[in-house]
Amino acid sequence: MNARLTISNKLLIGFGSVLLVVIANGLVTYSTSNANRKLNEDILNIYNPSLTGLNECNAMVNNSQMLIKNWVWIDQTPNTPDKRKLQAMHDVQFPKLQAELMEISKNWEPEEREALVSILTSISDTLFSYHKEIMNSLKSLLDYNDQFIKMDAEMKVEEGGEVIEATYKILERVEALTEVISKKTEDANKEMAASFAWFQNFVVYSVFVIVIIVLIVSILTARSIVVPVYKLKEFLITMTKGILPKDKLVTNNDEIGDMGDALNGFIESLRRTSEFAVEIGNGNYNSEYEALGEEDTLGNALLEMRKNLRSSDEANKKRQREDEIRNWTTKGLADFGDILRHNSENMDVLSSNVMRHLIDYLGVNQGAIYILNEQDPDNQFFEMKSAVAYNREKYLKVNFGTTEGLVGRCAFEKLPVYLKEIPEEYIKLTSGLGGAEPNYLLLVPLVINEKVLGVVELASFNEIPQYQIDFLQTLGENIASTISNVRITEQTNKLLSESKMRGEELSSQEEELRQNMEELQATQEESVRRESEMRLAMDAINNTLGTIDIDVNGTVMAVNDMMLRLSRVDINEFVGKQFVDLYVHSEEDRERFEEAWSKVLMGDSCNYEVISNFQGIEVAFTHSLTPYINQMGDVERVFDLVVNTTGQKELNAKIAALAASYNKSKA
Repeated sequence: MNARLTISNKLLIGFGSVLLVVIANGLVTYSTSNANRKLNEDILNIYNPSLTGLNECNAMVNNSQMLIKNWVWIDQTPNTPDKRKLQAMHDVQFPKLQAELMEISKNWEPEEREALVSILTSISDTLFSYHKEIMNSLKSLLDYNDQFIKMDAEMKVEEGGEVIEATYKILERVEALTEVISKKTEDANKEMAASFAWFQNFVVYSVFVIVIIVLIVSILTARSIVVPVYKLKEFLITMTKGILPKDKLVTNNDEIGDMGDALNGFIESLRRTSEFAVEIGNGNYNSEYEALGEEDTLGNALLEMRKNLRSSDEANKKRQREDEIRNWTTKGLADFGDILRHNSENMDVLSSNVMRHLIDYLGVNQGAIYILNEQDPDNQFFEMKSAVAYNREKYLKVNFGTTEGLVGRCAFEKLPVYLKEIPEEYIKLTSGLGGAEPNYLLLVPLVINEKVLGVVELASFNEIPQYQIDFLQTLGENIASTISNVRITEQTNKLLSESKMRGEELSSQEEELRQNMEELQATQEESVRRESEMRLAMDAINNTLGTIDIDVNGTVMAVNDMMLRLSRVDINEFVGKQFVDLYVHSEEDRERFEEAWSKVLMGDSCNYEVISNFQGIEVAFTHSLTPYINQMGDVERVFDLVVNTTGQKELNAKIAALAASYNKSKA
């Protein structure tokens, strides 16, 4: 924004410019003299004292060389003038000179100050250290008479000795630093001389410039007032003829410029008003226009007229759009109603046709439908039944758990999920032109009776409007109802097929069962006969033989009544007792029993004869031991059939006695 310059300000600027030039000339004069004064002070207070101090340092180092040589070779007696001079140089002169140089060097450059500190350190720590070693070693005449001490000191002060070499090195560094300071002093003197020469030229030129500026200011001030007034007069004459000038009046930022700006604004307002009226007449209600103010009668009337016409036009367009959406929705529901009615036999066919027509009708790029799989009540999931992209069906196999991913989230919430920022790599659309990721993703649950039977997923490069989302929600209920009917139909067909198969299986099983019943009846009759025979056999055994049940450890488990009668004892004398304790009475019996028992445990049957004593009566028994082997082939228990052979043995003994008596009488 240009600064505002009134006519009075222009006059002030003109004369003020001259005053500023004069002031600037004075400031330059002051600055130049101040710079020259500073240079002069630096030369007097820094450079010249620095050169003096460095020259004194150079002379002091040279004198110290001569004095230390005299200390060694000439002044052998103590407290000579040269020795006092050298001592004073060490104790007084050098520390004083060192302090002065360090104070002056505060105004030097850092590298020059470091060089000075290095030189002074070398003098005090190296050169004077050598001096003190010699001075301390040669204090008395006796020290001078000691050839070893004297020779060591002489070697240090000879050419090539430590003292001389250190002195030369220090002098070289002092001279180098002196040259640097001298160069700066010379440069400062040249700079001051050049500044004085420049100042003389400045004074001459400044007088000439001041005269020129005064002339220019006078001319410009006159032109900035006269020329604008003349142009303003020409514009006003043109407007009195009813002509709106095409070009704006070029104005300045002063009172005359204010009048020109007001005139330009008025002309522009008239032009915009006429253009705005033409645009409204052409039906362009969005044309931009602003009234000049609240009191602009014509402008405000035009704005009110535009507002009324725009409201009427927008209401008509809104009704027209609502009618289009309503017709679109009604037609879509009718079309999909036909699709759902004609594809209600098979879930795969239904899913494929619905997705193909849905993607085409909504104008999206890709879609998929997921149907709830309830075959396993403990492991329900949403199974992709159809996926279509670019009007081509994709044969994919994707499943989601009931709460997994966006599909599970949509089903759980029973509400649409509309994403305008899709996660990276979630969906990638592929066509003959290449691959790209969509920008918008919509998932709508298929709900009926508060139960979600599926989810429709749509992806698009373009935003999906709200009326299409509402349409898809309404259609989702119809699709869910059809899915429910298809499931019922499929389940009914499945049950009919299974019923038919089961009828055939039942007929076959009935015939087989009849045959099995006949075989079972015959088997039962045979079993009854065998059971009767077995029972008779057992009764016969129990009536004639004694029986003992023995486990594999040799413990008696049970005995029958015949065995109790044969043994003439109570049952408590048998059950729980060890068989070997009942029927083994000698080592010979034990050996025979163990041999028989081992065979039985191996699965063989064997006989065992023994004479037992029950209540003082000897009874002879023959035991037939038979093992009972289970299905695993192991001996589970042993069955013992016992025969009382006491009478047979007595008869055999009588017959033997009669035979012996007969043989004896015959002899």
